[in-house]
Amino acid sequence: YGENFAAVASSLMGAERGEALPAESPFEPTGVALAEPMVTTALRYQGREVNIDVCPIGANPGLIDRHLNTDKARKRVSEIEREIGDRRLFMSVGRVDYVKGTKEMLSAFGRLLERRPELREKVKLFCVCVAPAEGMSAYRGAQREVERLVGAINGKYGNLSWTPIMLSTRGVPFEDLVCYYRAADICLVTPLRDGLNLVAKEFVACQADDPGVLVLSEFAGAAVELPDAVLVNPYSERRLDAALDRALDMSESERRERASAMIGRVRRWDVDHWARHVRERFEAITPTDDTLSKTAA
Repeated sequence: YGENFAAVASSLMGAERGEALPAESPFEPTGVALAEPMVTTALRYQGREVNIDVCPIGANPGLIDRHLNTDKARKRVSEIEREIGDRRLFMSVGRVDYVKGTKEMLSAFGRLLERRPELREKVKLFCVCVAPAEGMSAYRGAQREVERLVGAINGKYGNLSWTPIMLSTRGVPFEDLVCYYRAADICLVTPLRDGLNLVAKEFVACQADDPGVLVLSEFAGAAVELPDAVLVNPYSERRLDAALDRALDMSESERRERASAMIGRVRRWDVDHWARHVRERFEAITPTDDTLSKTAA
């Protein structure tokens, strides 16, 4: 997104690009749709030099740990696990939006039940899709489509003892949400386009001894930071199907290896690192003659 900003400023405003440097951690320079091997560090425009910096906000693993280590949270995780039983729990958390990929994700889950009938009554999806605020009429069609898909899948495959999809159109309190993350086997984060997606990082931060699998759209900004997720192109039904199969069939050793790598990244580049970085970048701006010679963008 930093490179996109530089390209737009250059093509539309005539800004001159400054030095480009190799992408540094936590960004993967190759192998992901949004990856960039080189990043522009500044633009020159109308006698000013404008610094460009990309620092995605991180999760708050410390806060999550403190909550999950309480007796109340442990009890809640146990309750969720008892409710699910021996089924595999899928999680999806977001809001109603055309670009969040909820329709594509639900369709993939429906195809999973059709393709692999042995999984019926063995899996469950908890889909948190927060309805738009009053007056946001542009998203009503998307909400109706989500509700229609959930109803169709539940009607086709469900029975008196098993409902394939639990849909919540209201926000789940964070304290309860992280308990679901801890209990979940697979988290589906499949936006068609997303600047970051903090859900992916928070799910990773909640993992412990028996970690779950993160299925992550390669068009989410977080994919550049979490290359050990099962990355997927949400525009492709075939690849979505393959990603769900891979997550379900993944060996314990691979699951632990991937989770360990992602947990290390999420804990290193957390919200505290983000805050320090932003503060340091602004402190480095040098004023000259009551004006700023460099402006952060």
